[in-house]
Amino acid sequence: MPLTELVHYFNKRNRLVRGGEDEGFRFVDGQVRMHFGGRVFGTRFQPIVERAGSQPAGHEAHLHVLGASATPAQTVFLEARDDAELVHLDRMARTLHALNFLLEREQHGGFLALNVHPQLIRAVRDHHGHVFETVLARCGLTSDRVMLELSDDGFEPVAPLAAAIAEYRERGYRVAIDNFGRHTSDLERLEQLAPDVVKLDRSLIGHAGHLSLAKRVMTELSAEIRRLGMSVVCQCIENPLQRDVAREAGVDWLQGHLLGRPAAHCLPVPRPRRPQAAA
Repeated sequence: MPLTELVHYFNKRNRLVRGGEDEGFRFVDGQVRMHFGGRVFGTRFQPIVERAGSQPAGHEAHLHVLGASATPAQTVFLEARDDAELVHLDRMARTLHALNFLLEREQHGGFLALNVHPQLIRAVRDHHGHVFETVLARCGLTSDRVMLELSDDGFEPVAPLAAAIAEYRERGYRVAIDNFGRHTSDLERLEQLAPDVVKLDRSLIGHAGHLSLAKRVMTELSAEIRRLGMSVVCQCIENPLQRDVAREAGVDWLQGHLLGRPAAHCLPVPRPRRPQAAA
């Protein structure tokens, strides 16, 4: 389906759900914009790269406020009047990112990482990923191209989050636990949650003068996480020393400003090489 028709379809769908003409999607200067709450939002893509090199394996999408407003994009979620509006906004933001990802013809493969608001897990009791799966289908994307990122504060009961992760994975999404180590580094709880990927919190990479400790902690933690069958991402790589520590600690992927800042467009993702036919 052409992008202009997709935008029209999603706007019509939003009006049926929410009513009103002042919110929805617009196609401007080759990218999709989202109008909501009197503000205009766009997508910024940040690369997630392989440990051994600098080539991206995929990109994480970030919500970005356009125009003169200096308000952080995440503020709009705090302004939601109730759970229904927050769930609607969260799905709109992910739809925005999926549409802009669809426009990135330069990227050849690779995955799209999307954040799921924690309140959505509490507000939606079952069939997680079903509604968004129809959105992706309209965009010509399959769930296996998408990694959903969820946060765990370590204090809420583990069962609802574990059930949501299981449902997402059954639908073919990869699931990442974001900021692991900020609130808890409980490996038994992580095993119960059973994500595909664990993104380590920025506090674990350390700063200048503390990198030797960071290396010991991350090496031990990465080994345990990989023993559970999960991949590991080290976030917030800001300088070459942090990059080297993360690589030596054995993580699978790296992410941070040193490797690529959030930008309007994806970096090219190399196509897998085809095996050469036997002579």
